[in-house]
Amino acid sequence: MQTIKLKLKEEVTRGVAKIPVGVDSLTPDKLAGKTEAEIKAVKVWWGNKEENTGDLFDVSAEGEAGGAEEVKIVLEGDLSRVKHIGDGMKAGEIEAQGDVDMHCGAMMSGGKITVKGGADCWAGREMHGGELVIEGDAGDNLCAMYRGEMTGMTGGKVTVGGNAGECIAQNMAGGEIVIKGNAYILTGLNMKGGKITIEGDAVMPGADMTGGEITVKGDVQDMIPSFRLEGTESIEGEEYKKYTGDLAMTEKKAKGVLYVK
Repeated sequence: MQTIKLKLKEEVTRGVAKIPVGVDSLTPDKLAGKTEAEIKAVKVWWGNKEENTGDLFDVSAEGEAGGAEEVKIVLEGDLSRVKHIGDGMKAGEIEAQGDVDMHCGAMMSGGKITVKGGADCWAGREMHGGELVIEGDAGDNLCAMYRGEMTGMTGGKVTVGGNAGECIAQNMAGGEIVIKGNAYILTGLNMKGGKITIEGDAVMPGADMTGGEITVKGDVQDMIPSFRLEGTESIEGEEYKKYTGDLAMTEKKAKGVLYVK
């Protein structure tokens, strides 16, 4: 097992306008087997310039890895402007010890990312597999597709310990999302497949959905009127109203299921 610790240097985060750091090059599959010196030489983005990892992070590496699945990366320091953590990750583990910036876990297909804080917008964007755990809140567009793309999350699992922002899981086609808190407006917009569980409240979930399943264990505010009540169903010993829709997408396409307490 190889453990790589990367602590963002304090001088990188000084000043009123913190310059973002892009670390999509620092994933287990890209660092597996590298020495400490080699890791320090890997290029990362600091604003619009490429810098060596060792210029921005204090780096330590212990142990050996036979492959990416045996690599754990621990990110420390003020990570609030560190973007693309685990972007495109295929295997291994990343632990971010604090709040992180946008695109955490974007396009990941395997492995596990744990964020010991909140994650800004687009976390889990177009995720294909693996597991993303955000212990705090998640920003807007969690597990959605990026601008110009047609499909959001297709596989994997995302768990958010707090609340989530607006338009999460837009164009979602597969995978699973669990929100322990509340979800803001338009969860599952244009959803095609997959499963979402919201343990708190939701606002207008399921608009334009044609497939997949959304369960809201709290209150639904501003229920979409183009859903049809099919009856009730028991889930984990509790009774929920079962709706199908969104009939605004025509009855033939309206294959989505919405469970409401």
